[in-house]
Amino acid sequence: MDVDIWNIDFTMLYHILIDRFVPAQSSKKGRGYKGGNLKGIVSQLDALQEMGVTGLLLTPFVKGKAYHGYHTLDFTKVNPHFGSWHTVDELVEEVHRRGMTIIADFVANHCHRESSVFQAHPEWFKKNKDGAYCAFNGIDYLPEFNLDKAAPRRFMTEQGLQLCRHGFDGLRLDYAKGPSIDFWRHFRKQIKTTFPDVQLIGEVWGRPADKRLPSRLAQERRRKAMTENEAWQKRYAEVFDGVLDFALQELLVETVRKGQRITNNAALRKAVAQHFAHYADCPNFKLYLFLDNHDTNRFLYDCRGDLSLLQEAVDFCREWPMPYILYYGTEKGMTNEEDIFCGKPYADEMVRQVYNPDAPDVLSF
Repeated sequence: MDVDIWNIDFTMLYHILIDRFVPAQSSKKGRGYKGGNLKGIVSQLDALQEMGVTGLLLTPFVKGKAYHGYHTLDFTKVNPHFGSWHTVDELVEEVHRRGMTIIADFVANHCHRESSVFQAHPEWFKKNKDGAYCAFNGIDYLPEFNLDKAAPRRFMTEQGLQLCRHGFDGLRLDYAKGPSIDFWRHFRKQIKTTFPDVQLIGEVWGRPADKRLPSRLAQERRRKAMTENEAWQKRYAEVFDGVLDFALQELLVETVRKGQRITNNAALRKAVAQHFAHYADCPNFKLYLFLDNHDTNRFLYDCRGDLSLLQEAVDFCREWPMPYILYYGTEKGMTNEEDIFCGKPYADEMVRQVYNPDAPDVLSF
């Protein structure tokens, strides 16, 4: 298929939590591994393409401590639950053979304290004034790299380059607010020098280590009436090709939680147009639209189970000349029964259920 895989007029990426995709075993209890793997993804490529999917966004597949992949143990090895580097290459080849694109999730900010790199190089990690290691999100077993040091910077950049060598068309940069802008400038230069077409997509969400906006962006925020989220997203236009548009996602969630419809909602349309206008001076910076992911409530939950409202939201996102990311199972009507921010331990499991490929689709694309 001779197409431009980054043509935003048709881009629809499918976001897969590898362990919860096929072939998964729903009979396995608890929050651990359920059996999804990379070969299972290959088995679904034709069905996904027929649905209109033009690319995949994977959760991390390198060796980790947990099923979701974000607690890295070894950046150089593939989690054996998911496959091997040979399996990775097979998946990339099958995706490209169909004219589709594929994005890997890359966690540069932190790793698990049992990781090989932390054991070998504890001096590569940030410390607080009291000598304790800085921890991602306050989780003491997730020490944060000091990527302003030369050695860990080289190491982490090499891991990103390695993913590119395996043929990935883009990298989703997890918790992009954690590492410094200087690190990302270096990372971008090294990636683009060898792989100029690889897309760097930042997850710019949550509280950064430095909670203050740079003065230039703070001034622009006041002048243009930007939200703080919009301003943070725009800060990364100089180092990334795009960001996940959490500002828009939160606007859509707020709309449906108020009991409003999406279609023919003039106020919403005006607010979204104003939101996009904030980035008009960044013509090559893409906003990746999405309704939900593995860290948020399923959008159908926010719609109170109204499938027609979910359809309206999907259609609304796809109207705009922006890439759209569909979280796995949305097309099947997957939802959660409780708010995952209810305070219960591991409540995020409610939006990471096992996928059933045989369940009927409830949306059209």
